[in-house]
Amino acid sequence: MRKTLAAIIAAAAVLSCSGCVVETVGAPLPGVAVGGPPPAPMHETRPPTPGGRVVWVSGYWHWTGMQYTWIPGHWEEERPGAIWRAPRYSLREGVYFYEPGGWSAPPPPR
Repeated sequence: MRKTLAAIIAAAAVLSCSGCVVETVGAPLPGVAVGGPPPAPMHETRPPTPGGRVVWVSGYWHWTGMQYTWIPGHWEEERPGAIWRAPRYSLREGVYFYEPGGWSAPPPPR
């Protein structure tokens, strides 16, 4: 019994001293690592504006976590002061990254 207890105490001491060291250098790079580049963009014809204050968002390839899915171009209601930023795809150190698109936040009121 004493040998078992001593072994458990010794193992606990070793594990508590063998902690993991994590070093971070600056902020993490934006985006999600993906399996490769997106396919070529699909050709779309922009339909006539439905009227009102709308903005055309061109079609783009979106990473679902497993594959790229085409999001067709469409009209969206204008967001005053905000700007649509299309998704970005980049190659960094041999790894492809996907950064989703989205609307920029409108500036705070003055």
